[in-house]
Amino acid sequence: MVGKRITICVMSLALICGMCGCVFDNTQAADPADNQIVLKWVTGGLEEQKDSAKVWKKFNEELQKYMPGVVVEFECYSTADYSEKWKLKSVSQEKMDIVWCGWSLDYVTEVKKGMFLPLDDLIDKYAPDIKKEIPENMLQKQMVDGKLYSIPCMQQMVSWVPSLDIRLDLYQKYQDVIDIDEIAALFASHDKMDIECWNEIEKYIKLLNDNGDLVYGIMGFSNNAEKGYEWVRNPYKIEDFGDDYTPINYYRTPEYKLFTQVYSDWYKKGYLKPDIINSDSTEEQRNVEIKSSGSYLIGKGYFPAESEIAAAKEMGIEPYVSIPFCDTHYIPYAAAATAVAIPSNCENPEKAIELIDLMNTEKGKELYNLLVYGIEDVHYKKVTDNSIIPFGYNYTGVPTKYTAYGQYKWVIGNTFNAYEIYGDDISPVLKNDFIKKINDDAVESKLMGFTLDTTPIKDELKQIDAVVEEYASILNSGTAEDSESLYNEFVDKLIKAGDDKVIEEIGRQINEWKKTKQEGSMK
Repeated sequence: MVGKRITICVMSLALICGMCGCVFDNTQAADPADNQIVLKWVTGGLEEQKDSAKVWKKFNEELQKYMPGVVVEFECYSTADYSEKWKLKSVSQEKMDIVWCGWSLDYVTEVKKGMFLPLDDLIDKYAPDIKKEIPENMLQKQMVDGKLYSIPCMQQMVSWVPSLDIRLDLYQKYQDVIDIDEIAALFASHDKMDIECWNEIEKYIKLLNDNGDLVYGIMGFSNNAEKGYEWVRNPYKIEDFGDDYTPINYYRTPEYKLFTQVYSDWYKKGYLKPDIINSDSTEEQRNVEIKSSGSYLIGKGYFPAESEIAAAKEMGIEPYVSIPFCDTHYIPYAAAATAVAIPSNCENPEKAIELIDLMNTEKGKELYNLLVYGIEDVHYKKVTDNSIIPFGYNYTGVPTKYTAYGQYKWVIGNTFNAYEIYGDDISPVLKNDFIKKINDDAVESKLMGFTLDTTPIKDELKQIDAVVEEYASILNSGTAEDSESLYNEFVDKLIKAGDDKVIEEIGRQINEWKKTKQEGSMK
């Protein structure tokens, strides 16, 4: 049964990042000694904050209780800047001991280049608790060719769920007409985005338009057309459920072609934001009446929490009612969006894995929370044994570069060991038990354990990416004068760029992996 699933879309402060890095001088943290081991930890997240040095000094003092003689030198960069910084460091073979390897890096490529150490033996010998507290299937996501090269930072591990977002004030105005249960049930009953789903969305766009409330137009929805598919390597996908493992270029699916036709029609009817071709940034989507969005979570409750509405208002954005397009989660096979690894040139891998162990298991919980939230009564107030009120970002649970101190908990380690934000009206998405249940109830990808080797098709992929960049943004905007002709031209160029060869190679690798898996030779 599909119950009411009304959520609020609040711009995630987790993506508001600066462009500079910071280095912490570890000599402030402990008396230098000849036998002192210094671990260099390079992480993405937030740049240096006002009290960073103070917290890192405290961290190294507390670390002595767990790892005597070890101090950590922190080097942090914004997630926006991390990829470029990593390229420079990897090319120069800079000495590092622990690194963040999240979504801004091509994880499999970095592994294939030999940038990270395999961790299996290190974990078995120095950090066995990791395997007790992080589920096996989550560790499997970080395996390449049967070996584990990173530890996922446990959080929500499920797939992104597209949604229909209606501005909260307009939903309240038309709530007698907009039946949330009916819309959610319809979307959930369709495996893919067909014309019936698009017509359902248009009903509400037309409602607002006919009553003079579609002032700024609508935005987005290209991602919604991906419903029913899991990406292998964008734009190549397979059906997320069922027994069909056949790869396909998403842009050659009937669903994407239908989307271009629908969006072109909507643009001609005046539904879309007039300058949509130049307005694809989050900033430009702040106050449109209806848009596409998505979340990694569904079923947040009957109505958005007041704290979420307050947080949206504080950020100067409009809150939205959000209706998910599916009622089922799956855990994709691809590497987690955030993880930590040990570089291949690490001089102290045994100590590095011990520190990673502390950041991901119950025994290091206090140390982990010190690094995430800072110093008690300076950067947060403890309310219960496991809940706090952070200073400066009470409602969202997400710090900014302007906060005196606070790190993104999902770049440090296991978020299920993090303190929870205290409050009577805090969104369940900030509650560990809620997130754990989402993970537990999700269906695993049928490709779990598969690794795509793009080496045989790297030239074709480069050409295909260039073709996608040339055509997709125009087709996704609905502004093409003749969308059908442009779409056909797009597909023709994809084929000439080697699309069929790529599909064949991906299919071959999947079939080989399936055969090997059936023979029981994979872990």
